[in-house]
Amino acid sequence: MAYDKKAMKVNSNDSRELVNVIGSYIDDSLGFIQTETSSQRQVALEYYLREPYGNEVEGRSQIVTGEVAEVVDGALPQVIKVFTSSAKAVEFEPVNEGDGALAEQITAYVNHIFYKDNNGFEIMHDWFKDGLLQKVGVVKAYWDDKKDVTKEKYEHLTEDELAMIMQDEEVEVVEQEEVEEIIEQEPQPMIDPQTGQPVMDEMGMPMMMEVPPIVNVYYNIKCKRTKDFSKVKIENVAPEEFLIDKRATTIEDASFVAQRSLVTRSDLIAMGYDKDVVETLSTGDTLDFTPERVARFGAAGIAFNTNNSEDESMELVEYYECYVRTDLDEDGIAELHRVCYADNKILMQEECDYVPFHSVCPIPIPHKFFGQSLADRATDLQLIKSTVTRQMLDNLYLTNNYRVGAVEGQVNLDDLLTSTAGGVIRIKNPNALVPLTVQSSAGQSFPMLEYLDSIQAKRTGVSDAQQGLNPDILSNVTATAVSAMTSASQGKLELISRIFADTGVTSLFKGILQLICKYQNKERIIKVNNSFVPMNPREWSTEYNVTVNVGLGTGGKQEQLATMQMILQKQEEVIKGYGLNNPLVNLKQYRDTLAKFINMAGFKDDSAFLMEVSEEQAMAMAKQAAEAPPQEDSNTKAAAILAQVEKEKAEMQMQSKMAQLELEKQELELKVQKEMLELQQKQIQFEKEMAMKEMELAQKAQNDNDKNDISQSKELVNALDKINNIAGM
Repeated sequence: MAYDKKAMKVNSNDSRELVNVIGSYIDDSLGFIQTETSSQRQVALEYYLREPYGNEVEGRSQIVTGEVAEVVDGALPQVIKVFTSSAKAVEFEPVNEGDGALAEQITAYVNHIFYKDNNGFEIMHDWFKDGLLQKVGVVKAYWDDKKDVTKEKYEHLTEDELAMIMQDEEVEVVEQEEVEEIIEQEPQPMIDPQTGQPVMDEMGMPMMMEVPPIVNVYYNIKCKRTKDFSKVKIENVAPEEFLIDKRATTIEDASFVAQRSLVTRSDLIAMGYDKDVVETLSTGDTLDFTPERVARFGAAGIAFNTNNSEDESMELVEYYECYVRTDLDEDGIAELHRVCYADNKILMQEECDYVPFHSVCPIPIPHKFFGQSLADRATDLQLIKSTVTRQMLDNLYLTNNYRVGAVEGQVNLDDLLTSTAGGVIRIKNPNALVPLTVQSSAGQSFPMLEYLDSIQAKRTGVSDAQQGLNPDILSNVTATAVSAMTSASQGKLELISRIFADTGVTSLFKGILQLICKYQNKERIIKVNNSFVPMNPREWSTEYNVTVNVGLGTGGKQEQLATMQMILQKQEEVIKGYGLNNPLVNLKQYRDTLAKFINMAGFKDDSAFLMEVSEEQAMAMAKQAAEAPPQEDSNTKAAAILAQVEKEKAEMQMQSKMAQLELEKQELELKVQKEMLELQQKQIQFEKEMAMKEMELAQKAQNDNDKNDISQSKELVNALDKINNIAGM
């Protein structure tokens, strides 16, 4: 973060007074936190990471159960889902009549800053997890005045090109050179203005005239381009880095709030602090050895500090960014000041109106800043369950590997001590070995473990039944009992979500709005619902209420969907009965209800299903509906429609009968044609058969004639033979 040079000049008297004030607040805050809170957070971290308890016995079970991790990791998805199930984590409500469109615009832009400009999901995950595990989760939202400066060089520019570059707000010309380029011209023929023809000399040759040279001016420049990457930046603050006045109950009413961090000398100089002052600051790394950080990284992780670096610029300095209420101007009223402090020196001081820290606590304790975490509710259960589990495992080991009593001198001890499956133990007496059996304790241990699970569910609201992980539980009870169990468990998590929503989340989003209204000095275009919308926070007001865009305390998801569906039905009935110009529901409200229904169904972007409707559009459509001519009475219209339907039905029946008659006529004609065709075929067949018979008779007659001719021929031959015989005689 870059700081204003003017704010870094601190009056010497004020500096001495501030050093005492800041030093006292830091000591009190550290002492207050280290007394109780730090040790509890260390235990929670160690239990979450399943570190050994330190009471382990060699040769016995050393298992560490994970109740703290189960509780924290089981609750976290349920809580995060409340804020991430919709594209709009929060909604800004209009303060005055007619501010609806502006409130929607602010909602879209602030959600864009949180989710797009910053990794909103990751921030929310770590923020809430710190709260569930470390009592309090803290985020820091501030205006990061980041600028990227690059040097550029341009040559041979025309005047127009130079003007275009200088119009760029990001460019500052630091060096400019004007260069003249002279181009000599060849002599040109002299032209008579009256005739337009070249003027000839006495020799008949064109007279020539000198042409002045062309002078072109070009520019070579060196410039500095400053790209503005300023934006609202949101960061998670490690619990051990956050300090607060021991008498504070909230950040808003705290007299002192600070963040301590380890910063390199290079980073301090980059922030704008004087190099000579930074080089005089002592190094320090006590933050690395806080109980929370030691538990988080382990003993091996302490070595990550770099104060042993030979590069002085990378040496670590313990740096405090403090927000303290003090009366420096002696008017009797304490003002809020931002003070940067290191090595008992005030590096910067300025009056401010905004504390950039926002906290969540899952189980607040009234009149106290540090409440309880879910981990605090489960640490003792994890210790007890680990102890019972260890004893049960030790019992199981002894049951399966029982000891044996041996009569001295009657048993070969080498054989006895050599445990081999199927091995032989040499004994002198059959009664020399006596098994020393151990009674199993599983019958008492398992009910105890189940009892501890029930206690855990009652304390935290996180159980196997609530997460749907234990089918045996759900199969042995009625649906009503399951619903009651689930609702009771969800109630605790919904309460935590509501606490987060109404405290830290609301405060954070109001802070984002305050930052952009104060520091964003130019218009910005972002994509909203598949369209690009200009955003100009300078025209906005910071006086808007913030609400979480998810209903809590209305049952499970299915019940919420059913409720929302009922609301939609009632809105539809009102619009159908009284029109768009009714006093109860306008078109925008109906669209918003549909959008929430879609979001509850699991779709984040409702713009894929619905178009945006502004208040102005809803009012215009209602006015148009009111001015439209009255429509026909619904009953009359229905009767007319029914009569028309009956008429069409009768016509269709008549057409059906006519079609049936036509079909029967066609079938009769086809039948007659078929019979005529059959008669024709029979006649043809009869004529064919008569012709065949006549042909057979003719053939038979011909055969008879042929036989007669043959007989006559034989008779003639016989007669001739007789004549020849007579002649031969």
